[in-house]
Amino acid sequence: MKIRQLEAFHALMLRQTVTRAAQMLHISQPAVTRLINDLEADVGFPLFDRANGRLHPTPEGQALFEEVERSFAGMERIAQTAEQIKSLRRGSLHIAGAPAIALEFLPTTLTGFLREHPGIDTTLLIHSSRTVVDLVVGRRCDVGFIAHPLTHPGAHVQLIVKAPMRCVLPLGHRLAERPVITPEDLHGESFVSFPKEFDGRVAIDREFAARRIDRVITSESQLSATLCVLVQHGAGVALIDPITARYAAGRVVVKPFTPEICSEYSLVVSNQWPLSQLARAFVDYAKERLLEVVSG
Repeated sequence: MKIRQLEAFHALMLRQTVTRAAQMLHISQPAVTRLINDLEADVGFPLFDRANGRLHPTPEGQALFEEVERSFAGMERIAQTAEQIKSLRRGSLHIAGAPAIALEFLPTTLTGFLREHPGIDTTLLIHSSRTVVDLVVGRRCDVGFIAHPLTHPGAHVQLIVKAPMRCVLPLGHRLAERPVITPEDLHGESFVSFPKEFDGRVAIDREFAARRIDRVITSESQLSATLCVLVQHGAGVALIDPITARYAAGRVVVKPFTPEICSEYSLVVSNQWPLSQLARAFVDYAKERLLEVVSG
């Protein structure tokens, strides 16, 4: 049996006349008749009783039609699934991100992406940058986003953007009206900061030490989001990454800081496995949103 024969048989059973079946298939009536005759020859039994110029399905024809109907329904589902995959409305997406980019930015960005691509399943994991790289290399996540420059032989790490840290102050702080904050402005201030082993902390301390400016370190945390909460409740001021600062605006005062101390945001993909069309679409979408956030 050939698929074209089954299509003609299916159309004839649905439309009940050769004329309407031919119209449904956009072929000639003789072509429909020939396909039905060939199908009957292949299966070895009549599919229709032919009387007074009309066709009536035999019991065997009716039984075959029921199976063809189920098969065509399955083929239709396959075709629909293929179309959904092609149009990025079906599939799964596993994303990992470092906290600086995954606590606020990635959930917000993922929500926007889902509005444009309903029907996909997503997972978002939040880990350290090193663990994010390991998850991508181990194929447990499709893509990763990190906030520290890292290398791994099984990963391709692509810098998306570098952006200067922001100074965050409690609401009503004496420096809240300054257009730009400098190290000199923070002399003697209570300061909350990253732990000493963090690259960001090293860069911050270097700038203050070069100017011999003292701060009072009152608290430390590895997360910019936690530093923001400490600032919000008056524990001190802080220098944090621009994405966290962007989403904290309103709860704290966010100011530019000079000299610039930059944060880096990078994409992580596997060197061994190609990205799906869905993952590539999300990467493009996330890059565009990221550039908007850090430049805003």
